[in-house]
Amino acid sequence: MSWSRLYRTILCTALLAAVLSGCGFKPLYRQDRDSDTVPQFAQIAIAQPDDRVSQQLRNYLLDILTPHGAPDRPSYLLEYRITETVGSVFVTRSEEITRNNLQLSVACYLRDYQGGVVVFSLSATSQASYNVTQADYANLVSEKNARERALRDAAEQIAVGDEGQVHAHLVRHSNHGQNTPSLRV
Repeated sequence: MSWSRLYRTILCTALLAAVLSGCGFKPLYRQDRDSDTVPQFAQIAIAQPDDRVSQQLRNYLLDILTPHGAPDRPSYLLEYRITETVGSVFVTRSEEITRNNLQLSVACYLRDYQGGVVVFSLSATSQASYNVTQADYANLVSEKNARERALRDAAEQIAVGDEGQVHAHLVRHSNHGQNTPSLRV
């Protein structure tokens, strides 16, 4: 590597670091004492699941929102309802289905833990495709994997979404004390 190329690389790296530090960039997942993300998320208790799919979503939400464990005295309760549909994506001329699309829709309600009043609602939609083969076991595993991918994506949309939907609401709510309208992710 020539000196001029090395010099340019170091200069670009230093410039990028200066720009990111000057713009107030703060990673959402940072978990140190100065971070307000984890304490904000730690105010949320997540509703108990009704079935296996709900349990998987809850586990993903727990990993994202409360990585240090459930709150002792939560301020909010996050309730959710999952709707799942499976549809054919690719059908051959002999009318054999070779690819399916699994779509999950999750409606979420953030309730005040004491009063039970809905203070925020949102919905997240995620989909994952999987191949359909002649082997039944392979189909079960493929569908299970697609469901897990869709659930993980939906959990990330709920927690961090395009602009950190739940986090953004908690920050606005704690700063202004006002309810905000529902959002669709």
